[in-house]
Amino acid sequence: MALPHYSQDQTSKKGKNFEPVLKNMFEVTILPPAGVGGQELLIQHVNTIAGLELHKELPVIEQKYKWSKRTFSGTPEDSTLEVTVNFSLNLNDANQMYLYKTMRDWYRLQYNPETGEHGLKKDYVGTMVVVQFNRAGDIFRKITLEDCFPKSALNPLADGDYSSNDAEVLEVVWSCNTWSEELV
Repeated sequence: MALPHYSQDQTSKKGKNFEPVLKNMFEVTILPPAGVGGQELLIQHVNTIAGLELHKELPVIEQKYKWSKRTFSGTPEDSTLEVTVNFSLNLNDANQMYLYKTMRDWYRLQYNPETGEHGLKKDYVGTMVVVQFNRAGDIFRKITLEDCFPKSALNPLADGDYSSNDAEVLEVVWSCNTWSEELV
């Protein structure tokens, strides 16, 4: 005989056994603009992603009449997303920090610090696609971020540490102008 806390649970009833949504069941596909290679390597080096706050907190508008207060929903302060992706860094057989080179090439489409040249937005924006899936690999959510570009500084080994054995990472903050979400 099953105890009521289990037998009455809708997620655990016989034949249902719903699955939890796991934080590590996701994949990030980054599609850089034309002229920037290494897309397949970007996928393989994502450690974490943060900032997918599609539905932002809404401010509250207040009105008062004598001692009573009425509240209404306001509008979001902005409509863009700032998404942070943490990448692992490796060297290839040619001793190249290939992921950093890919990100540096993308960054230089916006601004090249060596020449002072600035690019046009149409030439430096890309797309990011984030999917979430279950343990069987079935996708249940897809977020497509459009008009994305790296906005943070790209500084691997900004702080060296002789006492650390930790692998180097590259954290990149992206500005994304539009997004769409698809749920199964």
